[in-house]
Amino acid sequence: MNIDRYTKVVLTVIAFCQCIIVMRDVPIIKDVMAQNGPVHVVIDSVNSFAFQFAGPLQVKCTSGCK
Repeated sequence: MNIDRYTKVVLTVIAFCQCIIVMRDVPIIKDVMAQNGPVHVVIDSVNSFAFQFAGPLQVKCTSGCK
């Protein structure tokens, strides 16, 4: 009985490890690529002090994003 249980455990571990090896190369999240060409941007509002320090602006894409 112990040999049969040992064999089942070993084969299960081997099958699990093979699944990990196969799934390791499957991308879950697609790679992001930059869009070629200009993008149309609509600015809804600007605070009076927004450009005072000329720092980077945070842009949020709300629709039509790829």
